[in-house]
Amino acid sequence: MTSPDQSKGGRSRDEVLAGEYVLGVLSFKDRRVVEERMRRDRQFAAIVSRWETNLSAFNDDYDVVSPGQETFKQIEARLFGSPETAPRPARGLWASIVFWRCLALVSLLITAGALTIATVAVAPPQAQAPLVAELTTSSSQVNLLASYERQTGRLRIVPVATGKPQEKSLELWLVPASGAPRSLGVFPPGQAGELVIPVDLRGNIDEGAALAVSLEPFGGSPTGQVTGPIVASGTTHRR
Repeated sequence: MTSPDQSKGGRSRDEVLAGEYVLGVLSFKDRRVVEERMRRDRQFAAIVSRWETNLSAFNDDYDVVSPGQETFKQIEARLFGSPETAPRPARGLWASIVFWRCLALVSLLITAGALTIATVAVAPPQAQAPLVAELTTSSSQVNLLASYERQTGRLRIVPVATGKPQEKSLELWLVPASGAPRSLGVFPPGQAGELVIPVDLRGNIDEGAALAVSLEPFGGSPTGQVTGPIVASGTTHRR
């Protein structure tokens, strides 16, 4: 328990605090603090008790008088108005509780709709999963992994195991269901490569598209068509 403040200033503050408590001018929170201190501080509790004793003498000069029925009526009339003079509630649209409830509901719906539209408007489009293809041959001399991002048109090729032919290039082809294969680019052997697919061909590369890799003269096919052997092929699928 904290020892009471024995200084002159501390005793003066305790006297004032005790007097305010007995007079009933403290807030509810401050009264609780004082009552808690009285339970643990006997010296302070004695000060409060002395104040109660000293002030109780003031009540001896006054008698308890109950107000008459007419006094109660006058008080009620001042506070709430008499039935004859009390204003009647307005009956217009602005006084209708149903109107205000409907207005609040409409405002809530408008706000929710605006938030939904704003969310859809600013939300970035979800990126699709990239297309991938394992390009292999039965002899497994060439094993390539292809990953295609349709949004950017970038097709990344990762040669996992390739030979090192002299003066030759690996060329990637798009093989349509009908018609001649179309070149998607040439990449150097033995290292990862990235091709930017021409804009006019990007729409043709979708799930299930057939890709093939041929071995061409250095720099790619001189004719624009497949001239060398197909060393790897496969179809795209979602990762």
